[in-house]
Amino acid sequence: MSQAGSPKHFLSGTPRSITPIIVTTICFVDDAAAMLRKAARVLKRDGVLVIGLIDRESPLGQEYLAHQSENVFYREATFFSAAEVDALLRKAGFTDFAWLQTLTTPLSQVREIEPVRAGTGRGAFLAVRARAGTP
Repeated sequence: MSQAGSPKHFLSGTPRSITPIIVTTICFVDDAAAMLRKAARVLKRDGVLVIGLIDRESPLGQEYLAHQSENVFYREATFFSAAEVDALLRKAGFTDFAWLQTLTTPLSQVREIEPVRAGTGRGAFLAVRARAGTP
């Protein structure tokens, strides 16, 4: 999984067209793989898709899982890890990934906006930019 990406260059080089952004939605669709295949199909070559998600493997993701059945919003959710989203994107034909992360501190301890860092594995909230390949 590529760890490349920085907040400053996350969308640089993006064609001047609409960039679909899927924020905290991937966990609520019935078939994430089908959604990503459809996104790849409708995007122009080199078009960009951005996904934001809570990493299932993060402490916050684990907390959401532990209380999932008690929460009306998350009861039906399917949480994903960064590796799973990476694999789904690759299988749908996306390339050139850039990952960003934030929320490295437990929510109860957050007192100010945290910086955004490249990569995965430390932050609970992730964003990935992926380019559509050849249709």
